[in-house]
Formats: sequence, C-alpha cells, structure tokens
Amino acid sequence: NITVAGDAMHPMTPDLGQGGGSSLEDAVVLGRHIGNSVIRNGGLIVQGDMAKAIDDYVKERRWRAACLVTGSYISGWKQQGGAKWWMKFLRDGVFYKYVFGWIAGLVHYNCGNLPAVSSGKED
Repeated sequence: NITVAGDAMHPMTPDLGQGGGSSLEDAVVLGRHIGNSVIRNGGLIVQGDMAKAIDDYVKERRWRAACLVTGSYISGWKQQGGAKWWMKFLRDGVFYKYVFGWIAGLVHYNCGNLPAVSSGKED
C-alpha cells in the first residue's frame, strides 16, 4: 500500500502559508484512518482494510488539497500581477473585496482527532 502526503500531494506557492500546515493535516488524517483500521482489527494490520484506510485518506484530503493549491496560486498571481490599471482594478476592486475572504477562509480546518488507544497498562 502506497500513498503520498505533504508536498508530494499538494505542492503550492507560499502565498497562503499553508504548505507545512497541510502536511500536518495529512499526517493527522492518515494517522486517524490507519489508527481506526488497526483498532477495528484488534491491533492487527490487515492488508485489505489498510488499503481502504489509505483510500479513505486520499478521498478526504483530495478536495481540501486542490482548493488550497488553487487558492494559493490565485492569491499569488493576483498580488504579484503587475501595475497595469486593469490588474490593479481586478486586484483591489474584485479580488480583495470578494475572493480573498473565501480563500483566506480555507486556512480554518478541523482534521479530526486521532484515535485513542490504551495499552491496558498503568502510565
């Protein structure tokens, strides 16, 4: 079973500052799916269930990553778009008023909680 995470899954420009954060989100979501698989199987790694866990991780992360990559690219393109009058109009009159709020809202994301597993021993 193979998957990608971090920059391999979502290379993006630094315009939203979410590259590292997205990698941590990947780790939590992948850990949650794998952890739940191991818990469901009584502490064992079952290949078919592990493949499903990885597939579920990819399905959960796909659109989030695509939105962040696209939003970061659009943000950088508009902010560095030049000094022509029409570019200033698009940037200041349209982008910052209507689009940037939506893009900036992408940074708020709850990737869930990792499953809690007890070894049965006192800590």
